[in-house]
Amino acid sequence: MKILKISFLIACTIFLSNIFGSTNNSSLPNGVEIYQLDNGIQVLLIQKPNIPMVGINTVVKVGSAYETFATSGMSHMLEHLLFNGTTTMKQKELYDAVDLIGGYNNANTSEYYTNFMMVTPAENIEEGMKIQSAMLFDSVLPKKKFVKEKGIVLEEIAKTLANPQSQVERNTNAVLFKGHALSLPTLGTYETIKHMTRDEVYNFYKNYYVPNNMIINVIGNFNFKTMHKLLKQLYGSKKPGSIVYPELPQWSTGFESYSLNNDIRNLYHKFYKGKNLQYQIFYKLPNVSLQEYYDLLEEAANGKTEKLKKYLDDKFPGSIKSLRFSTVTSPVANFLEVKIILIKNIDYLKLNKYLTSQLNGQYFAANKFTIESESIKAVTDFYKNTEKPHMFGIFNADKFAEYGIESVLSSYNGSNYAKANNQLKNLNVSKAYSSIVEHPFLTQNKKMGMMTTAVKLFKAENGKPALIVKQAPRSNLLAIHYLLKYKSAYESKFGKNAAEYWNDAFGQRMNSPEIKKQTIKYGFDFTVNDNPYIPMDNIYLDPTFGYIRIEGLANDVKSAIEFLNKQMLNFVPTKEEFNKAKQNFAYSGMMSHGNKAKKLFNKKLSGILYKKGKYNNYKEKLTYDKLLEFGKYYFNPQNMIISVVSPTMPAKVKEYFSDFSSSGTKALFTGAGYQKEFNAITSSIKFDTTAGGEQAYLYFGYQKKINDKDKPVLKALSLILSDKIVFDIREKQGLAYRMSAGIDAIGNKAMFYINMGTRPENTNKIIPQFPKYFTTKFLSKITEKDLRKSVNMYLGRMMFRRLSSVNQAYYLGHSYYFYNDINYDKNFLQNLKNVNLDDVKRLAKKYLNVKYPIEVFVR
Repeated sequence: MKILKISFLIACTIFLSNIFGSTNNSSLPNGVEIYQLDNGIQVLLIQKPNIPMVGINTVVKVGSAYETFATSGMSHMLEHLLFNGTTTMKQKELYDAVDLIGGYNNANTSEYYTNFMMVTPAENIEEGMKIQSAMLFDSVLPKKKFVKEKGIVLEEIAKTLANPQSQVERNTNAVLFKGHALSLPTLGTYETIKHMTRDEVYNFYKNYYVPNNMIINVIGNFNFKTMHKLLKQLYGSKKPGSIVYPELPQWSTGFESYSLNNDIRNLYHKFYKGKNLQYQIFYKLPNVSLQEYYDLLEEAANGKTEKLKKYLDDKFPGSIKSLRFSTVTSPVANFLEVKIILIKNIDYLKLNKYLTSQLNGQYFAANKFTIESESIKAVTDFYKNTEKPHMFGIFNADKFAEYGIESVLSSYNGSNYAKANNQLKNLNVSKAYSSIVEHPFLTQNKKMGMMTTAVKLFKAENGKPALIVKQAPRSNLLAIHYLLKYKSAYESKFGKNAAEYWNDAFGQRMNSPEIKKQTIKYGFDFTVNDNPYIPMDNIYLDPTFGYIRIEGLANDVKSAIEFLNKQMLNFVPTKEEFNKAKQNFAYSGMMSHGNKAKKLFNKKLSGILYKKGKYNNYKEKLTYDKLLEFGKYYFNPQNMIISVVSPTMPAKVKEYFSDFSSSGTKALFTGAGYQKEFNAITSSIKFDTTAGGEQAYLYFGYQKKINDKDKPVLKALSLILSDKIVFDIREKQGLAYRMSAGIDAIGNKAMFYINMGTRPENTNKIIPQFPKYFTTKFLSKITEKDLRKSVNMYLGRMMFRRLSSVNQAYYLGHSYYFYNDINYDKNFLQNLKNVNLDDVKRLAKKYLNVKYPIEVFVR
């Protein structure tokens, strides 16, 4: 794929005029700058004065695409090592410095980039930039930390090897990109990491981490003049370098082409730790320089799946469970993939032949309405991303590294969809490039910036919902969070997962062509069911309530809300929508059966810790008729808490909901929301078993009764404990990749705990250490700085969760539902901020003594 050659000035001007409302098409509008420092660093600045933080994302243009078998995983290993100390800071000092300013310091590695993110409250960004600059240019890669960091990376690899989808991706890349570095796993392999030396990584670091191989994006509330000075001083003064890329016979890296000579008759058989037999067919696509081309193609192809499945069912009765299209894209080769989930083995080449014959001659171009819809969605997505500086960097790091700043700006232009669609009109899928059968293994073990604007509560009355309105004067977005109460209670009467099915059906309706034609001007983005594994999204997942999240443009708030009111009041799922929801949830569960050990661990631990839910006996099987009955109570205005964040005044928003009320159906439940409850632990509990697999799962904890007034102090103690325990186990000893520790408080009980995964060979080393972490020995070493560091670190993370308008809406509704106080969330965080060291030490002496330990070990 060629680097985008869109005119820099034209692309930026058109795009940013649309986004920021500039009327001067001859120059960039206020708030945006693009330039290059003298040492070669390219810079994009986007000023967002309406958010309280600033994020600097530095993209280093090196990743696994520039590696060989000898260096596989080196980019990722280096990413880890850069957090281990610089010429002026040891690792602990580096961590403490970030936490002290309430910062978020993280990084991620992919094929073409390593992306470093530093986000802080606006007043602390200079300190954050000093830390990031030191990490990028002055890291020492200490030899004492090298072995420990290897252990952490090996744990991360073990985690991916236990994930069926990660295994499939590895198998796929090895086939499609054979002979190119893209065929290698980004994390590396066990053997490449084990044999890697510190000096090899250091030489890699000095070769690639040079200014002329970097792109910087700064977004948030900053002063241009000050930011120019900081960038020049902290980043622009570094010396550029000459980058040496690997040169090997029959091996391609970076943007180099490679031999595409697969013969479809060479059927590849691979194995993975999943449940389903699946067949993947790949079709070579043109190297089009617009990502929108592949997005439109994927959507169009999936619109044909129902018809294609019926055709294949006639050819192979009882053999095919589902099929789904996706695109695999890179700068060197692009493919259309169809993934077919099979019930049994069939003649794969014959299936390939039949499917290809049906795809040949298919028309994949979109209609005018779809193009308009996707263009407006691109604008909406831009607004959403600019509210989250770290996510702007994460989402766009690949574009920065592969195609430059211009591609990031032009990708949000909107006009690219029309250009891409014109190219898509000429696509003809007529010959498969390669195919893979994925077999399941036969022997599986199975400074805090809180909300400052006024918030108004309008209590529920006369069949109307409780309405919470926050005015955000400078926002361009309309965000609405519908919290649907008593989810588990109503599901217990009408059928398990009724809320998920109802929400999915509502999402189908809202995304139907008929509705989209009416909502295109609002730029609506509906979220009806979240993926629990996406960070920040899992805050919504609770058995006691359901939700609908809607984000759109705030151009016409009145019309948008009145349209939504009408849709909700009149919504009744069709049988077709109900059946489609069942299919969607069946497909989403297909890849979730690979980790037997973790499932056993979670089930056992949950049964020990938590009381059975008040409403968890699902006696009724969910049918279409039961779903309709469920909806009369669940999807009823009087069962809703609606939170709205927009630039509109609260009184006006209330008017827009004046006709949104229910009648005839009396609510079955009242009062506060139901919450999880801990079991009372009155004796020691131990469960220790062997399940096999790549990772063991370990839990150690004990329970204490607590006072509600102690919860802010307990949270502070939990943060200090967590910092101490995780740093010791993960950073010092390298015995875990992901783990959690601290204090979990629910009601009048709290669990003091450690929860972690590790390689089975590490269990005998770590298990005997658990009790020592819950003693008062460390109290004498805790300082006021330690407390402030831990609390500010947590408050910084909480600020991240409240960056977007819709998340702010969620926390308002959650506080009201569970605590009958829309300010509970804000007040709790403020009380935490005010905790002093004497309070922490007092509670530590009161609660840090293990009695009746709970030990759950699945090795």
